[in-house]
Order: sequence, then structure tokens, then C-alpha cells
Amino acid sequence: MANTKADGAQATEQDNEKLKHSEGGTTTRSDALDSGAPMLQGDASEPVGPEDALGSGQKRGDYSKLIGTGQFSASVPNPNRDPEDPNSPASVLVHQNPLVEQRGDEKGVKGGTHPLSDEAK
Repeated sequence: MANTKADGAQATEQDNEKLKHSEGGTTTRSDALDSGAPMLQGDASEPVGPEDALGSGQKRGDYSKLIGTGQFSASVPNPNRDPEDPNSPASVLVHQNPLVEQRGDEKGVKGGTHPLSDEAK
């Protein structure tokens, strides 16, 4: 999916430059909870805070360079667990790197904030 602005227009390289995290501002590098994903202006009804680059759901920014070559996974409840089978795993791993490619703009939703369990197969 293409990296688009809120109005549906294609984002330019100049728009993507704005994604670079600066010193100071709303969230700073000295913030212990800052994961480095910049805050992008979205719909006014959205919750405040940064997009989750490795989260499920569309994101306005291109975070592929932010995560680099690291491999990221998270454990989520297994949606296909058979409670009658003692060998059925209670949780599964979701590989998060492909989620960075989920780009777009979902009105009123902060990017990457859908439950990771939505990605479990």
C-alpha cells in the first residue's frame, strides 16, 4: 500500500523527511518510553501519541528504515487453541517485521494500534 497523506494524496520525499525525529518537541529522545516512532498528525478524533511501527494496522509513516535489520516478534494468544487438546499451544508468535508495510490512514485510529492477535493465523 502506498504511503499516503490524510487527504489521500501520495506522500512526497519532503513529507517523509518530516518523519525524522528531532531533539525537543512533543516527544524527545530523553523520554524513557519513546521508541523512536515520530508522532504524525492525523484526524483530530485520534488518540494522542506515536504510531506503533511494529503494530497491526495501517500507519501513515514509512518506518522500514527505523526498524533496520532487526527481527521482531510478539507472543499473542492462539486464536485456534483447542482447549480439549493438552498439546495445543496457548500462544503463538506473530512476526512483526511485515507489519511495517501496512501503510495508509484509518480515520480516527492511531496507526498500528489494532490488536496483534488480529495477525495470528
